[in-house]
Amino acid sequence: MKFAIIILLLPIVVMAAIDRGPILSSQRPNCVMTVNFRTENLCVGEVHYRLLPDGLWRSNLDPTTDTLHHLEMYISPYSQYEYYVLADGDSSGIFSFWTAPEIGDNRDFNFCAYGDTRTGLVAHYVIIDHVMTCNPMFMVHTGDMIEDGIDTDDWDVYFSELCDWHDIAQSVPYFYAMGNHDDESPYFYEAIDLPCNNPAGTEAYSSFDWGRIHFFTMNSEIDYSVTSAQYAFLQNDLATASSSPNYDFLIGLVHRPFYSSGYHGREEDMAEVLEPLLETYGVDLVLQGHDHLYERTYPQDGVSYIVTGGGGAPPSPVFWWFYWTAYGYNLYHHLDFHYIGAEHKLTMHMHNYSNEIVDSLVLIASAVEIEEQNIPSYSRLSFAPNPFNSSCRIETGSETEIKIYNIAGNLIKRGYTENSVYDWTPGDRTPGGIYFVKAISGNDQSVISPLLYLK
Repeated sequence: MKFAIIILLLPIVVMAAIDRGPILSSQRPNCVMTVNFRTENLCVGEVHYRLLPDGLWRSNLDPTTDTLHHLEMYISPYSQYEYYVLADGDSSGIFSFWTAPEIGDNRDFNFCAYGDTRTGLVAHYVIIDHVMTCNPMFMVHTGDMIEDGIDTDDWDVYFSELCDWHDIAQSVPYFYAMGNHDDESPYFYEAIDLPCNNPAGTEAYSSFDWGRIHFFTMNSEIDYSVTSAQYAFLQNDLATASSSPNYDFLIGLVHRPFYSSGYHGREEDMAEVLEPLLETYGVDLVLQGHDHLYERTYPQDGVSYIVTGGGGAPPSPVFWWFYWTAYGYNLYHHLDFHYIGAEHKLTMHMHNYSNEIVDSLVLIASAVEIEEQNIPSYSRLSFAPNPFNSSCRIETGSETEIKIYNIAGNLIKRGYTENSVYDWTPGDRTPGGIYFVKAISGNDQSVISPLLYLK
């Protein structure tokens, strides 16, 4: 009888099925990628990986038995790898992923962003369907992954959504800003390894690099006052990044918005403390969540802000368009970004719930272009006035060709300066918004600068 009991229990004791994951994450995505997974019982986990198309297989394993496994893969920049994981006889894979370019390398890449998934399972699946058509190398989530951060079942459902639909979690690393519904949950922080390059050694706020873009995460759910550790980190991180020639763009991630026309609106206390940092250090773009909508602002003291909270939570309307609102949308959506290294350009397309592009943004690192191309005397375009509402005087300092592009990158006007001046009066059908003026010299050197038309 005892023997029979032992036989019956034996499969339970040795079985260590992988019941969550694998899930990719990274602290330094150009040299280390982490695979995270959970097993039902204590065991040693393994990851086997190789450089595609025909690299040699390498492996890494846990130093001790555990149910939570975080195994590092040591990788080369801007390369594609494949991998699989093992846990006491159970296996999962084979999956593939891309690594980040070396810091400062101007390789092209794509990434996508959305936020506020929460309870919207079906909507989240549709968004992932659309995201995967964009071939992102990584994902950005602006917080509120789930409804209740202290409910372990909610986290299991969320990670199942990512793992079960197109294998997105297994092939694309996510980077997160923490939301109020996530509740600074230890269940989330123990599930995956996140960047923690700060003196406090916390994953609650951090920064990471992907090629020539520096990303930094602000945590709106913990202390961000001027005396806080988070403020000190952000100030030092932005000061360093803004003075580096390795970056074309600085992009911030945060949950509660600096600018929003939705139900929650502008987070005034946070904006009062942190917005001066963003302006001082020349941040280009901040991606936000909290309100379940899409809203893009006109640049505010040089910084563009986008609320992207349409990942699955119940949609909420843009109640009214404030002076800062360039475009708003009230339903599920995602953002598709393309970095074009040769042009030092970042484009964003907002895809609506039908996967149609309904709004766009173009960022151009003109300062980098000017320095590298050694632009002559007209290198600093001047506009009078800017913003303008009827006619604008464009001065270049020399005789040049002028091309004017809309926010989608389409050429809408072309002409030539007379006595180094070009007067632009938009037609009746020209919509208000941001335009880019490009001055081109006789030797094909050029400089681009933004211009705001208020109609």
